[in-house]
Amino acid sequence: MYGPLDMVALTGEKVDIFIMTEPSSGRWVYFDTEISNSSGRISYNIPKQKRLRVGVYPIKMVVRGDQSSAASYLTVLPRGMECVVFSIDGSFAASVSIMGSDPKVRAGAVDVVR
Repeated sequence: MYGPLDMVALTGEKVDIFIMTEPSSGRWVYFDTEISNSSGRISYNIPKQKRLRVGVYPIKMVVRGDQSSAASYLTVLPRGMECVVFSIDGSFAASVSIMGSDPKVRAGAVDVVR
């Protein structure tokens, strides 16, 4: 298991990306493999031919070297729809704070979450 300070441990690792394109089926679909950067992160843009419809999709990223994984969800919204992104557990803030700066607290943020 990796923690927030294990970035170097994940440098240059192959990470397989799986998306459950039909969540009711429970079947994972392999999308691609990316190489983690010097911060242990990957970035991935879904190709046009694999674009997903509006909905919520489970995502699983698996490190090939040790088979550790991270799970998440991808929400696809209609084009032009306004939305708010926030972190309940502080994970957004934690990743920014490691880099040396704390995120700015926005007026009314607590009201948005309620």
